[in-house]
Amino acid sequence: MKKILAIAFVLCSAVLFCSFKCAPVCTGCKNIEVFNENGLYVFHIPAAGKFVIRPYISEKLVYNSDVFKKTGAELVVNAGYFDPQNQQTSSFVTIDGVEVLNPKNNKNLTRNKDISSHMRQVLNRTEFRVMDCKGKTKYDIAAHNARVPFKCELVHSIQAGPLLYPDLRLEQEYFVSTEGTKITRNSISAFEKCARTAIGLKDNDIYIIIATNKHPLTLPELSDVCKDLCLDKAMNFDGGGSTSVDFKGTQNPEFKNLHIVSDRDKNARKLKSFLIIK
Repeated sequence: MKKILAIAFVLCSAVLFCSFKCAPVCTGCKNIEVFNENGLYVFHIPAAGKFVIRPYISEKLVYNSDVFKKTGAELVVNAGYFDPQNQQTSSFVTIDGVEVLNPKNNKNLTRNKDISSHMRQVLNRTEFRVMDCKGKTKYDIAAHNARVPFKCELVHSIQAGPLLYPDLRLEQEYFVSTEGTKITRNSISAFEKCARTAIGLKDNDIYIIIATNKHPLTLPELSDVCKDLCLDKAMNFDGGGSTSVDFKGTQNPEFKNLHIVSDRDKNARKLKSFLIIK
């Protein structure tokens, strides 16, 4: 398996269009910064800005732009996985310390014979966490079952996966599987160039990475972008046609009212869960 992934990585990473060499940041800035490299966007949300960052869920599937208008947020981005057939979640979500979405309740997922023997891996996929650590807000990216650090309480979390950096955990989180030398499962088109959404951390600052259809990436390539940004940790959010961003750009007129939709037909896809930044 390692040999196959190594070969796939080399093939997929042969051409990268980004020129980031460590995260481009404005030291001491408190506003959201945006960087665009030919359709590869990086949103830097500094911890010094004291933004309110939390998940948002909808009972029925809705557009990212609808959540943006309803919440009045500065930035809204797509997040967890869902089943468009029954509109149920495939990702855990916690808001204000309460679990509000549980993939175990999604019968299409739990009754899927292709997944049943790997359910433990699926349920333990990577999540983004917002924690209260003795009155200070801390962020983390960890496996769902990983313990919250000592003297910290989990406030919000939203799951997707896989972990992108420092390790790319495609097989461990059962997005990819093999039989001998053949890749038999590639559930999120990991080795195909697609629109992608990712979230990363560095020194408790948050980075949202958006690869649009103008600059599609494989997951190994997206992992490489995270490495070039010198992030501490990074994980994948739902991507492809789900990749959606709305940014108010209050203090960033160059990107004011930025609206990104990356479905192939240039129409927005209705979604289940979101990450909002106020």
